[in-house]
Amino acid sequence: MNLTVWVDVSIGLTLIYLGASLLVTIINEYVAQILNLRGKQLCKSLTSLMNLPEVANILKQSPVLKPFFDSRPDKAPSYIDPNVLAHLLVGGLADPGAAGDTVKQVAATIDKLPDSDLKSQLQALVRTAGNTTEELVGAVSEWAERTLNVLGEGYKRNMQKISFCIGLTVAVAFNLDTVTLTQHLYQDKDARSAAVELGVQIAQQNGNGVFDKCIKLSPQERSKDASCAPLLGLVDTIQARNENLGKLPIGWPLPRVQDVSCFWLWLTHIAGWLLTALAISLGAPFWFDLLNKLVNMRSGMRKPEGKKKN
Repeated sequence: MNLTVWVDVSIGLTLIYLGASLLVTIINEYVAQILNLRGKQLCKSLTSLMNLPEVANILKQSPVLKPFFDSRPDKAPSYIDPNVLAHLLVGGLADPGAAGDTVKQVAATIDKLPDSDLKSQLQALVRTAGNTTEELVGAVSEWAERTLNVLGEGYKRNMQKISFCIGLTVAVAFNLDTVTLTQHLYQDKDARSAAVELGVQIAQQNGNGVFDKCIKLSPQERSKDASCAPLLGLVDTIQARNENLGKLPIGWPLPRVQDVSCFWLWLTHIAGWLLTALAISLGAPFWFDLLNKLVNMRSGMRKPEGKKKN
C-alpha cells in the first residue's frame, strides 16, 4: 500500500469537505440573518438571566436593551456588549437615596430585591468585586458574558442541526458522495494530482490568520475582501466543477446513478451522502486545519533528490 497515495486521497477529500463546509457556512449565515436566530437566542438568554421584573424594568429604560424585553424577539439585535450591559445594570441599581458610595448604593438596592438566584449572584458579585465602581462593573461584565455564553449553547446546538440538514442537501444537490469520491481519487491519478495541486495552492495562499479573519466576516464583507478570494474561489469550484475538480465524479447526472434498479448502488450513494454531510458538519475551520497538516505531511514524505552523477 502506497502511503503517499492515501495522503493525496485524503487531501482531495479534505479539499472537497472544506469547499462544501464554506458553502454551508455561507448558507447558514443567510438563514441565521433572515430568521434572526442569534437575536432570538440572545433575547431568550438575557430575559432568562435578568428574570426579576425589578431588574428587567431598569434595563428596559435603555434604548439599547429595550428590544430584548419587548414581545417581538425577532426584532432583537444579534449582539450585546457585556460591558454596556454591566454599566447600565450597575448604574440602574445604584440608589441615590442610599448612604455611601455607588457600590454601597448598588448593594442596598440588591438587598431589597425578592429572593432569587439572580439576587444571590448579584450579592456575591458585590461582595467579591472590590471597593470601586470600575471593579464592580468589570465583575458584572465578565459574569454576564460567561453566563450568556452558557445560555447560548442552545443556539449552537440548533445551528449544528441546521448545518447537518443543509450539508446533506448540498451533498445530494452536488452529488458529493464520499464513497465514490474516495474510490475515484484512489484509482485516477490525474484527478488525484489535480486535487492535490489545488489543495496545496489553497493551503499556501491562506494562512491561519487569513482564514480566521475571513470566516468571521459577514457574507457581504467577505465578498469585498480580496484576501478571501481564494476561499470563495474554492466554493465556486465545488459549485461549478471547474477544471481543478472537473475530473471528479461531482454533479448530476452520472451514468452509474441512472440505473434505478440497482438497490445496492443507491444504498452506496445514500451512505456516501450521509458521510459527506457528517464531515461537513465538523465545520470549515476543522477541514482547513487538517488540509494544512496533510499538505505539510505530504511535503515531509517527499524523497530528497539524489546527487547528480558527474
